[in-house]
Amino acid sequence: MSDNIYFASKDADQCASALLKKSQTFFNQLQKNAYLDKLKDMWMFYHGIYATGTGYEHQITFTGEQGELVAIPINHFRNLARHIYNMITANRPTMEARAMNTDYKSLSQTYLANNILDYYMREKHIEDAIHKASEMAVVLGAGYVKMEWNATGGDVHDVDPETGDFNFEGEIEVTNLSPFDVVIDGTKENWSDHEWILTRSFQNKHNLAAKYPELADKIRNLETKSDLYRYRINLFSNDETDDIAVYEFYHKKTEALPEGRYMLFLNDNIVLLDTKMVYRDLPVFRLTMAEIIGTPYAYSEMFDVYPIQEAINSLYSAILSNQTANAVQNIWVKPGSDFNVESIVGGLNIVESQEKPESLQLTQTPKEVFDFVLMLEKLGETLSGVNSVTRGNPEASLRSGNALALVQSMSLQYMSGFQKNYVRFIEQIGTSLINILKDFANTPKLIALVGRNNRPL
Repeated sequence: MSDNIYFASKDADQCASALLKKSQTFFNQLQKNAYLDKLKDMWMFYHGIYATGTGYEHQITFTGEQGELVAIPINHFRNLARHIYNMITANRPTMEARAMNTDYKSLSQTYLANNILDYYMREKHIEDAIHKASEMAVVLGAGYVKMEWNATGGDVHDVDPETGDFNFEGEIEVTNLSPFDVVIDGTKENWSDHEWILTRSFQNKHNLAAKYPELADKIRNLETKSDLYRYRINLFSNDETDDIAVYEFYHKKTEALPEGRYMLFLNDNIVLLDTKMVYRDLPVFRLTMAEIIGTPYAYSEMFDVYPIQEAINSLYSAILSNQTANAVQNIWVKPGSDFNVESIVGGLNIVESQEKPESLQLTQTPKEVFDFVLMLEKLGETLSGVNSVTRGNPEASLRSGNALALVQSMSLQYMSGFQKNYVRFIEQIGTSLINILKDFANTPKLIALVGRNNRPL
């Protein structure tokens, strides 16, 4: 039975405990309906990891009871995904501020805002974070960017004369999150309906212990990232690390929580910070290819390509197994045939026998197998929206430039939905960037500004 008290309004330790339980329930449900397994397989296919272990993914391997089967991965999956990613991110994202009013002061402020946006995109690598989120959206269905203000970031502004402490300019911090690092209310049907969000990142526990000396012993005893084998990508490293999971809880300002809430905690016994919501909105932005209708979960066209890739690998492996096992010709003769072989100078042989020897053509693979492979490759292009022209391998029937351009435009049109999400994603990040600077950047800050044609502004 519920205690009828909103979990987000409880004391810090109780709220943290409730959030960790929600996180466990959230991922248990995704594990139960195989969504997490799907994401893991999508990640593996994108990097060419199929039936073999890590490290053997880009070579021919031998399977079966006696190694009689040859497995070869032909990674159309990654090729199609990269084409989708490149089509969306080919043009460098640019943000342009718009004035709400038409007076001179408002219009002049847009020049400053535009150059600030360009500076942070270029110099502070927000563009890289946007591209990484786009790649995750293609492969994993969704990619996330978390944007926060770090009060101790940037250059030193001055020194407190009484304490000797440094005062910093502060700086925007941008972090990419994967679907394994974000917890939401799984009952919501739309992303915009979420009132709270829980994120996970990893930080060095010794740095945290130094920053919070009163909790140093507890922090150093926490399990590290190396101990977390579940709900994260962990295939290429078994090194020990000092990074531990750090959880951040953001809650909007609502009727139930008029001031909202922000919590930074490591577990329900170690709450590092508990305060009101300091941002105008949730500082976590999501990019998706599409949505699973009626749920807050993301969908990618590459989900449909996944089984096709499995079938392509299987057929190519069957063809190669046959060719490898039977490429050396065998000769068939009737029992009791009397053969007499004489060599002729130059390497020729004369074979005398009562019956003509015949070679066994065991390497012949049915034509239907090759036809089906081509059909599957075409299906992968159709379902992903990446046609043969986009991949640089147009069909023979497409000879004219107009025909090629038409087919190419159809591929771009198919991506228009993802393109729309991508543009909205950039707009949300740009708006939040300006708002965070307006709310927190209280000291002078030097940035590089240029005008039209790179002239100083």
